Amino acid sequence: MSKQSLLIALLFFCFSFTCQSNTVPQVAVTIKPIHGLVASLMQGVGTPVLLLPDNASPHTFQLKPSTLKQLQAADLVIWVGPELELFMQKPLTQLSPRFGMIKLLEIPKLQLLEQRAGRQWSQHDHGHEHTHDDVANFDPHFWLSTDNAIVVVDAICQHLSTIDKANAPTYQANANHLKNQLSGLKLKLTQILKNSHQKPFLVYHDGYQYFEKEFNLNAKGTLMLNPHLPLSARGFKDIKTLIATHHVKCVFRETEFNDVKMTQLLNNIGVNLIELDPLGARVPAGPGAYEAILLAIANTFAQCLA
Repeated sequence: MSKQSLLIALLFFCFSFTCQSNTVPQVAVTIKPIHGLVASLMQGVGTPVLLLPDNASPHTFQLKPSTLKQLQAADLVIWVGPELELFMQKPLTQLSPRFGMIKLLEIPKLQLLEQRAGRQWSQHDHGHEHTHDDVANFDPHFWLSTDNAIVVVDAICQHLSTIDKANAPTYQANANHLKNQLSGLKLKLTQILKNSHQKPFLVYHDGYQYFEKEFNLNAKGTLMLNPHLPLSARGFKDIKTLIATHHVKCVFRETEFNDVKMTQLLNNIGVNLIELDPLGARVPAGPGAYEAILLAIANTFAQCLA
């Protein structure tokens, strides 16, 4: 090869690499369920970064230097919003990602539910649905609805296709495939939970009403009005009354919460305290994580409520 041919080849390689590196966005996502959806959308193009580590609560996580570096290197940041991820609020005011940020709670077609009040709920007691224009006092755990997951996929696909037009056909094909998978997942979850509709249960904190509403589950209330504050003696008494009144045999808690006193109380009165994993601490990150997380939740509900 002549020097001129070698130079042309090198210039072509450098041009191709520069175009690719400038086009494909470096995407950072806060929580694993959403990261799983984004990873599926970006298959064949790139791999998003997951910010929240396993077994950490997005409500209380303290931003580490390594996580801050990942944020600073990102071209696009995808997060739920400050109502869930308080650790993101301050650093995002100091960053200007090249392709912006997606605050998922502001997606127009997302169906949001109001937060439930009090420790005890009636059957089918769910907040009214709202769009992003009216989200005061809403529940940010929207990803536990497969219908909302499809809305999220469409919104992120549109954003990725706009900022990375060269790979837009791949994003769109992945989105179509993923939405078909999510529709199939809803049918599968419905089948798993078909015998669980009437069985009463409690949750450690109110974070499952999207799942409860979509699959018609009978939650009676929550143990903790605020999972980050200690329970009072009056609170313990109210919980025992709630369990006795509704003949509750199952209480579900998240992976990141481990309350020894609560565990002892429930064991003493013959109630099962079962772990749910809505953030996927036990699930490998990447494509398919979202489906695995919801399948594990449904199977856990079904096993305890059977």
